[in-house]
Amino acid sequence: MNRYFGSVLALALVAGCAHKDTNSFEVVPSQTSGVYLKEGERAPASAPQIEWTRGTLAFNVTGAVSEGTVTDEVKVTQEMVWMETEYFTDTRAEYQDFVVPGTCSDFKCSAGAGKSALWDAFYSATGEQKAAALDQAISGIGIVSAKNLVAKGYFKSKPRSWDEFAREINTAASRDVIKKSVATLVVENSRYENITKLGYGSNSCQEVKRACDLYITKLVQVPFQNSREVPRRRIVETKTFKVTVNVSGSVLLPDEKDSITVKIDQNGKVAALDSNGYNNYAIASETVEGQNVKVDIKAVSRILRPLSNNMIRQESYVLVAGKPTFILDIDPTMIPGKEDPNAQLVLDYTVEVCEYGWTGTCGWSEWKKAKMTSAVINAARTTIVTDVPRKHKSQIQYRVTRKNSIYFDSKGLNERETDEIKMPK
Repeated sequence: MNRYFGSVLALALVAGCAHKDTNSFEVVPSQTSGVYLKEGERAPASAPQIEWTRGTLAFNVTGAVSEGTVTDEVKVTQEMVWMETEYFTDTRAEYQDFVVPGTCSDFKCSAGAGKSALWDAFYSATGEQKAAALDQAISGIGIVSAKNLVAKGYFKSKPRSWDEFAREINTAASRDVIKKSVATLVVENSRYENITKLGYGSNSCQEVKRACDLYITKLVQVPFQNSREVPRRRIVETKTFKVTVNVSGSVLLPDEKDSITVKIDQNGKVAALDSNGYNNYAIASETVEGQNVKVDIKAVSRILRPLSNNMIRQESYVLVAGKPTFILDIDPTMIPGKEDPNAQLVLDYTVEVCEYGWTGTCGWSEWKKAKMTSAVINAARTTIVTDVPRKHKSQIQYRVTRKNSIYFDSKGLNERETDEIKMPK
């Protein structure tokens, strides 16, 4: 591993690269896809494709140094790639019936019952309307169970008592025509409603309670065997290149970083150059001599940053010795130095005043702009004394902008407004 010029260039290899001693460098995490198989493992389940995978050299450029060099080995692999079906245990949500202890009700009613307009509608309906009519007649049955009952020939004749009706429902449940939980819902949970709706309530009925098993429905996670297609890879050939990258022209503050990735193809040519950070880079030149690759990349433009609102540490507008005084504290690291020689941190501000009345408020008076001016911020604290007439309130609206900077844009911070202060009468 070579490192030149004293620049801070952090190097780490990603997928397809050999790893060397990088104790003094910032590691860039590798990104891989697929599963690499070894000799003797199972054969592909689909026709494989042969492809070259680019070798990658990734490193970070940090600090205010604009030049540097990185050298390391980059491995480019030819790989056999295919898709294979993988089976695994998965889960899905299903509704299932569960038995719980409970109390059931038997109704002993006189014969000749069942006179109901809902029964009449069911027995006069035809085709698909018949299941819909049964769903309307029986509370708790649901359209799915109603269709199953009609399809299997249940309720061919009208039950003449509640016992007959309950027996028909329970028989269908015991034969898995409907769920047992549906039968519980119809003959137990909705029994009073169904007795009335179906015409069994006008007779003399005796309710007899007994202990029984009830069926309820719960949503549960059920395991099942699922499958998915996964990529498989096997390296069939490896080419190793010694790659040297020279970086120049980077414009960075000490706390900034550019991440650069150079991708090499099977011929040693640069296939892609990616960067993430504050500079845009381009390839200035590249040469390939056997297994030795030399690439010169240059920063071609700087991405200008917006000023951070956090640069304003504190502001105050108060009377000091009877004079309205504006005090602004900023982050001292934001004051331009030698690294940004033409930059200026500019404070544009406006003093607004209004005459207040006996109530202490401006009332009928309007706020007026008494002074509009600018000042250059050269220190962490800026103090501005304003001249405001007696019996007037005042406040300051201001904006901070960094002009002519090679690091920051000139949009500046959003306009801010201080508290109001009142001059004595």
